[in-house]
Amino acid sequence: MDEEIKKDMYDLNYSKNFDIKDIEEKTVDIDLEDARMGGSTISGVVLDAERNPVENATIKIFDANGEPYLHTQTNERGEYTFSGLKSGQYSLTCVKKDYVITSPQSIFLLDDEIKVNNFIIQKDESLNLCSIAGIVYKMDTKEPIQDATVSLLNATTNEVIANTLTAKDGEYLFYDVTAGDYKVVATKNGYNKSSDVLVTAKDNSLVNIDISLEINLIANTGTISGYVKHNEVVVQNAFVGLYKANEEGKKVLIAITKTNEKGYYMFGSVESGNYKVKAKLNK
Repeated sequence: MDEEIKKDMYDLNYSKNFDIKDIEEKTVDIDLEDARMGGSTISGVVLDAERNPVENATIKIFDANGEPYLHTQTNERGEYTFSGLKSGQYSLTCVKKDYVITSPQSIFLLDDEIKVNNFIIQKDESLNLCSIAGIVYKMDTKEPIQDATVSLLNATTNEVIANTLTAKDGEYLFYDVTAGDYKVVATKNGYNKSSDVLVTAKDNSLVNIDISLEINLIANTGTISGYVKHNEVVVQNAFVGLYKANEEGKKVLIAITKTNEKGYYMFGSVESGNYKVKAKLNK
C-alpha cells in the first residue's frame, strides 16, 4: 500500500539573530504557526490541430472577476504549469502568434488540488497575410488628417481593392492583404490627391506607409450665401457686398453680387478669414 504523503503541520519559523559569549546562558523561544497550504496546481499541454506540441504558447489565467492573474509559456514539449494557487474560480486562455486565441476554459480549484487542463489551438492562415498601415497628415504642418479616404489599388491594373477612412489621429489600416504589388493613395476634399505610393506586400509582413496631403488653395475655400428680405419678403436684384477684415481689422469690400428673383445670393471660393455681408437696394 502506498504511504500517505506527509504534509507540514507547522511552517518552519526562526528567531532573530543573537550573540552568545563565554558561558552565558541564552533563552530563545520560537512560536510556530499553522502550516500554509502548498497551494493548488493547474498543468497541461498545448497541441496544434495535428496534435503536435506547441512551444512558446502563452497561457493566461484570470481570477473569478475576470481580472488577469498570472501567465506563463509552454516549453518545447508544449507543457505549462501554474502552482501555488489559492482555491477558487479561475479561467484560462491560450494564444500564440498565427493561432486563434482559445475560448476561456473555466476551472474551480479546491485547497491543495491538482488539475490538468489541455489546449488544442488552431492556426489562422489569415494572420499570415500582410497588413498595411500608416498616418495621413498635412504636408505643411504635419497635423493628422481625419476622414481622409485611403485607397488600396492593384499596382498593375489600378483596380481598387479596398477603401478606408482615417481615424481622428490620421491612422488608416488594411489587413488580410494577399502577397503582391499595390498602390496606396489618399484623397480628401480641399486637398490635392497624394502621389501613388508603391507597396510590395509579403506574407506575414507589416508595412507602415505615411502619406502627406497638400492643401488645394483653390478647392479649399468656402461659400457664403443667404436671402435678402424686407419685412419677411424676399428682395430681388438687391446689391450684396462681401467685406473682409484686413490686417488692421478694418472690413474691406472684396466682392459684390446681386440677389436673384428669389432674393438669394452667394459668394464662392471664399478663403479663410473674418467677413461681413452688407446689402441694400436703391429706388
